[in-house]
Amino acid sequence: ARKFGMGSNMYGHDFFEHSRDMPETQVQAIVENADGFAQVYPEHKYFIVEQLQKRGHLTGMTGDGVNDAPALKKADVGIAVEGATDAARAAAGIVLVSPGLSVIITAMIRSRKIFRRLLNYVIYRLAATTQILVFTFIAVIFLTEFDNATNFEVPAIVLVLITITNDGTIMSIAYD
Repeated sequence: ARKFGMGSNMYGHDFFEHSRDMPETQVQAIVENADGFAQVYPEHKYFIVEQLQKRGHLTGMTGDGVNDAPALKKADVGIAVEGATDAARAAAGIVLVSPGLSVIITAMIRSRKIFRRLLNYVIYRLAATTQILVFTFIAVIFLTEFDNATNFEVPAIVLVLITITNDGTIMSIAYD
């Protein structure tokens, strides 16, 4: 791990045996500041995820075997890697179908684009609808004679044209 620059603050299964005797806050601090864990059992993986969540962290876990399933299920984002068992796939929130972890980065980039597109759509939809409502309100108030305001009429074809124009401009922002 040191050769790859991952740090040297690593813990093994012996830490989990001694963790029962430590205060919970100390265990959580150790888990939070660890650079990694090696040669741990499935219950230890679950314990790590649980302790990080208790400290308020969002957790992600990757796994490929039946032994990883409980921790994958407990994590906020469980990721079953390519070639994972059916149990790991069922427990995970995301299943990778390509080898390697670089697909996670691609998925994050794509999901952010989708989110931005949806956000733009919602903002534009609210703005366009508000604009139509304000325009109609002003038209009703100021474009009629005040003594004859109850007879304000808008032909149905005008409403249809306004709606189609509004929907056409809104659909155009759904694409890059």
